Amino acid sequence: MATDHPTIRPLSASDATAYASLRLLAIDEAPESFLSTREEEEKRSIDEIVARIAATANQVVFGAFAAGTLVAVAGLRRYPLRPVQQKGFLWGLFVVQTHRRNGIARRLIVAATEHARAMGLTHIALNTGAANASAIALYRSAGFEAVEEDPCDDDFADDAEREVQMVLRLV
Repeated sequence: MATDHPTIRPLSASDATAYASLRLLAIDEAPESFLSTREEEEKRSIDEIVARIAATANQVVFGAFAAGTLVAVAGLRRYPLRPVQQKGFLWGLFVVQTHRRNGIARRLIVAATEHARAMGLTHIALNTGAANASAIALYRSAGFEAVEEDPCDDDFADDAEREVQMVLRLV
């Protein structure tokens, strides 16, 4: 059963195994939302996973813990190139089915937004599937706005293959 107020905190090396399991669950549930496959993720070493979730000056992965169990994650990464280093990218937001619709995703977005401001970022971008109406609504309610559609979108047969880029301006 979902708890009302899971703890939200940056992940650490000790969370790597739980993160790897949650990511596999996310890929199983929505493979179209990921660039990697389950098979690719299963091959990642624990050291690779630790590096992926390690908080640095340019990235952080937040986790939501209910009764000590990792039930949701969201990552924030600064764009590495100098001309766009003031911008960040929100990635990998996922909440376990039994904990959805309890405000956890919104709390992860708030944590990422506060962290982005502390990093001195001016924008946070994200991509989500065009057919994922609930995600788009969540991001809009958090202040994200859809960016003009890319002209190459006409090449896709249906919305299931399209993505929407959204941006939150922090200043």
